[in-house]
Amino acid sequence: MFTRFICRFKAMDYSKSPPELITVGETLSTYPYNYEFVNYRKEVGDLSMLTPKGKDNAMFWQAQQRFDCPVPDNGDLRSMIASGEGVLSDGTPSVYVDFVPIRTAPRYGKQMSYFTPDMAGETIGFPQDTFGWGDLMKSNVVPANGKVVNDVSDDHPPRLMKNGFDARLFWGDSHVIPRIEASGRWENLPVCKPPANYVGKDDKALVEGDKPHKLAACLWASASFKTRGDAQAVSDTTSRLIEWIEFHLLVGFDHIYVYDNTGAHTDKVSLESTLFPRFLDSEVTRIDWPCRVCNNNIPAHENTGERSSQYAAENSCRARFGPTTEWMASFDTDEYLIPMGRFNSMREVVDDAANSGTQILTFKSTRAIPQRTYMEPFHKHKDCGTESDPGCLSVQPGHLFAEVYNCDFEASPKPGWAERAKKQLYRSEYVLAHYVHYATVTQGLVETIDEAKEANHRWDMHFRESRENDHVTDEINQAVMLHTKTTVPEYTTEWKERCAFGFKPAHGKNCRIGFPWPSNDDKGNEKATPEGYGYNCFTNEKLSAFWLPKLRDAMEQRNTRVESLKTS
Repeated sequence: MFTRFICRFKAMDYSKSPPELITVGETLSTYPYNYEFVNYRKEVGDLSMLTPKGKDNAMFWQAQQRFDCPVPDNGDLRSMIASGEGVLSDGTPSVYVDFVPIRTAPRYGKQMSYFTPDMAGETIGFPQDTFGWGDLMKSNVVPANGKVVNDVSDDHPPRLMKNGFDARLFWGDSHVIPRIEASGRWENLPVCKPPANYVGKDDKALVEGDKPHKLAACLWASASFKTRGDAQAVSDTTSRLIEWIEFHLLVGFDHIYVYDNTGAHTDKVSLESTLFPRFLDSEVTRIDWPCRVCNNNIPAHENTGERSSQYAAENSCRARFGPTTEWMASFDTDEYLIPMGRFNSMREVVDDAANSGTQILTFKSTRAIPQRTYMEPFHKHKDCGTESDPGCLSVQPGHLFAEVYNCDFEASPKPGWAERAKKQLYRSEYVLAHYVHYATVTQGLVETIDEAKEANHRWDMHFRESRENDHVTDEINQAVMLHTKTTVPEYTTEWKERCAFGFKPAHGKNCRIGFPWPSNDDKGNEKATPEGYGYNCFTNEKLSAFWLPKLRDAMEQRNTRVESLKTS
């Protein structure tokens, strides 16, 4: 019940001509945690892991599901895979694996979850079957020990299973699953080399806490990019990437993992030349990630779906590199973490958080806008007027993104609603799964009732992360996030009218150009610029006075180094 696939390992036999794949062992897949148990403990009523329609499934945190295939104990197979020797010098893999599903009928509703007594107790308090999920199982009921159930009644097996799924009660003693040969499979998936700095489950670094990195970040990026639904093309991705990496190395990140999605759009370029030799291998790792964005919306919808490739990259980064770092996070290149108050490094911030028992640092997110000071007239778009009368603005070249977008609609501390699009730094040992804005699975969530008894503390069916574990940062004295999402020129159309003081915008007609409040004071009598544009945003003074000069110096030094490499 705690597995889903047969993992069939195959290796290339080069003693034969031509070489052929032979089976070298089989294992059963394992999960990093029990998905049903996690779903049971989430305080979401009777929301089911599976739903009959599929599209109505609200369990977004399951969008990325992981499982492992233990390597069979067969001669040198384990050491060969762990060392990467199973991949030939030309990159050709010699070991492959098939995933063969073990096919059983779907189970709907929390009452159909399968647990053992040590996980949730002898008597399990399931939520009320609000949606009648259990009764949907009627069509899947097979004759159990010769007894056929033709209607939904108290004799219906789901209603008899008071403490979770009971295979014998539900299926009887003679139930046969489909033959393995008829179950389908994903076949001949190559077993690649492990990451260069991979730490295995049995490595002492995991046990002793002596990890190579204190603070690491994961990025999903591409040399070209379009907004959702291909609405606007964004061409500043490589320059953003360089600045973002430089800034976060400056504020204390040890390592940046860049998942390069360029290959999903073209095979002509990649981010390799953007990243190297500008950055050192000890600073940045590039992972080729040509996964395409899948469409999880209805055909012809203007939004063709969420960025599933990015979410899979985040999952991969946590699984591959989480064991090598104490704290990690997944960010976009328009999100800057800025140490505040007495802190001059994010390493200091996470050390202080760890000393307080914090496992997750949450950063509120509001969208910043470009300052008018750094913009110039623009007309090269159908909605942007003419050359003689440009109707839009674009960012002048030569300025830092963190400088241009240092203009936030909301002053710190930001309001509670800004947690909707939050981002998080988290301890990789505590957070077992993270999904964009949320730590979806933690050590606290997967704790069983027996483990709680052993630790001598209370255990409840529902689990909610405490504010002691998940702490919202103090934006004045600890750290703040600046969200510098690109404002493309066509978003600034009619800016003179929309930004005029006293303008009452209709929906979608807001001013998207920043006019900072003098001295960040929005309470005084001064409300508009001499030209009549209303003040509308707040600047981060520590960013302006302390971090931006350091960032310019760091980037100039980096440019000097790159030029010297070209001439050497």
